[in-house]
Amino acid sequence: MSFETEFFGPGNRLRWEAIQANTLSPEIRQRLGPFLEDFASNLEVLALPCVREDGRVQWYIVCRSPRVTRVARDEVRAFLGPTYSDFEGKPKPLDPNDPVEAAVLAEYGENAFRIAIGSREILDVARERLRLMIQIQGERPTRYAKRIRAVGRILRDFEYALLVADGVTAEECIEELRAAGKLSASNLLFLEIRRLATCGNWDAILALPELDTLLAIARPRRVTEALIRAVYNSRLRGFEEENQPKEAFSRFRTEIFERFRDLYKTRASLAGWEVDASFLLVAAQSHEGRQGAVNQILERYPGGSTQRTYLEAIAGQITTTEQAPHSALLATARAAFSEADIDRAFELSIKLPPSFDRSALLLRCARDMGTLATAEAAIASLETLSEKDQKRVDQHVVLGKIRDDLAQLSANDSAGSPESAIAAEIPRDWIAWLRRLTVPEPWKAAVSVAETAAREWALEGLLENPSDVQEIADLLLAPRPEWGQLALQDALPFFLEFCERSESDTRLRAVYENLFLTVALDAFVSMPQVFALLRITSARLQLGVSAQDYVAVIQGLSSAIRAVESPAVAESALDAIEMLIAAPCPDVREREQFFLNVNGVFQRWFTRVESSQFALLRSLGEEIGVSGGVSDQDLGTGSEDTGAIWASLSGKKIAVYSLQESALRRVVNVLHSLCPDVRVDTFHDHVGGSPSLRTASERADIFILAIAAAKHAATGFIEDRRPKGLVTLYARGQGSAGMLHALAQHLTVRG
Repeated sequence: MSFETEFFGPGNRLRWEAIQANTLSPEIRQRLGPFLEDFASNLEVLALPCVREDGRVQWYIVCRSPRVTRVARDEVRAFLGPTYSDFEGKPKPLDPNDPVEAAVLAEYGENAFRIAIGSREILDVARERLRLMIQIQGERPTRYAKRIRAVGRILRDFEYALLVADGVTAEECIEELRAAGKLSASNLLFLEIRRLATCGNWDAILALPELDTLLAIARPRRVTEALIRAVYNSRLRGFEEENQPKEAFSRFRTEIFERFRDLYKTRASLAGWEVDASFLLVAAQSHEGRQGAVNQILERYPGGSTQRTYLEAIAGQITTTEQAPHSALLATARAAFSEADIDRAFELSIKLPPSFDRSALLLRCARDMGTLATAEAAIASLETLSEKDQKRVDQHVVLGKIRDDLAQLSANDSAGSPESAIAAEIPRDWIAWLRRLTVPEPWKAAVSVAETAAREWALEGLLENPSDVQEIADLLLAPRPEWGQLALQDALPFFLEFCERSESDTRLRAVYENLFLTVALDAFVSMPQVFALLRITSARLQLGVSAQDYVAVIQGLSSAIRAVESPAVAESALDAIEMLIAAPCPDVREREQFFLNVNGVFQRWFTRVESSQFALLRSLGEEIGVSGGVSDQDLGTGSEDTGAIWASLSGKKIAVYSLQESALRRVVNVLHSLCPDVRVDTFHDHVGGSPSLRTASERADIFILAIAAAKHAATGFIEDRRPKGLVTLYARGQGSAGMLHALAQHLTVRG
């Protein structure tokens, strides 16, 4: 008998003969390798024809999965049926004693069935009909069904999107959560506020109809931070620009403090210029010196800087008061808490001798401050109480609930554990946190602890201890149970936020190497993860990599981009090429291959990629030295933008702002290639105020801002001077692809 094999797919067809169907020589197996691999990754149906010694022709249809097998049965019956074969829809059992069918059973089991061609005269017709069936399968458009993802995975993508200031993707995540009905209305509102803050839509935050309710309820600390920033940027930023600290204090005292008092209860785990300036205004308003806290804020800014001078002017209005005697500490601490001065209440309470009142104050302060250190102190204080006072805490509804909520932060969150064990097990560093993920018992608070730790734990101390850095790097790749791996993936946006507090520090090289692998090897690659992978890759290249590591990094990034399987990945792919152009290149060929791989992705989504993206791809190819990668025909493709849309820019004035001069240059080149008559002005001022920037802000028909690469001083200057009738666009990301995409989307919607 002879055993033929035909691979039906794009250009994949191979035949061979063997004496035994289940005995293939090494040479034949080597020839089969690429085709079998293609079948495993791309093709879903494979046809194995067998010519028997008596002249009968049989085909074995093997499939990748039971679902594909069920579909294949129906389609084979439709294309061949009883007219060209003996197949009527119900497969006949394969014979394990037959050498051919034994080989098929051993390899594919129930995901295979047999059809027989009755006559050699219709063999060619049957083959062509079978080939036509599989050809149509390949040409069938992909159906995109709504897939309900786990809440943790959506929130992970949301955090990744906020890291790169991608408000569009963050909004999509919120809508996905809303459609799934997995979060409450208040939690969805919290996410929306954080998204608006990332996009700098401060007025939109303060215009929310739920604002008063938000001020009255408990909120996540990051939401409180967003609200503080919104108040400052909308109501106080102008005084800073005009260097009017006294006027800022007057506005804060008369119009802001009373309404937004609840936002300023504690500065714990909050960060940023707006927060620092706001809390100095609070200190001036309350007439509480607390010189230590004031000095701590001032030390964040270099002496002689504009920001330091402005803060010192505010601090000069603070009236210091005498410290209360030790005997009056409890009354003073209670008064501070009642006045919503939580930081001072905690500072005073921690100095008190053990008592029920002290523990009660510490518990309440820890709840409002939301830090791991205050939670540990509050839980530990319960251990110092007498048995009678501990029972009082148990019987107190509010205090008991606070204690139980804080206890969940502990890695030892089992019920009935003594307070000393719970307090000791609240992690103090990433090593303890990562070790806990290797334990079989799940830890519900793992992700929330990581979110807090990203702001609270000190990076400087870690950098000074190389052994700790290496242990964290090793723990990132350590084996862990399924719950631990899922918790790690969900917490990675916060861990990345923590690492990025130190820009390009070579001491974190090992951490970035393993962090790259942890993100790249995730089985569920999403667009926001690709954004994060780009940031990690950029950090690794800035820190320096060997030629071997360079190849591994590029190949991992290329695999992630291809795994997304969406035309939306085009923008990230272009950002990746720009990043590789700017970074040192120890392997030019590998970089060229990366470009060709990206070009393959563009060809895969040929009709759904914007012409501006094709134009930018060609421009980047010329910079790399890959000529002819993108044809002129590609520049006119795209179902969502046409030449007429870009021609509408003729005679228009476009202004583009970014801190990346190379990205600005590429935007200009691409726009002129798409519309030669458009006028494009570029700006990369670190601060606002130049006459040319003022003129462009007031007169440009369209102003594009790369907010991820911009500073508030310049963007605020531009926004304040833009007339309402003119268009201002905000690009996601820092590269030229984001700016061009924002413009293309605007032109498409307007057209």
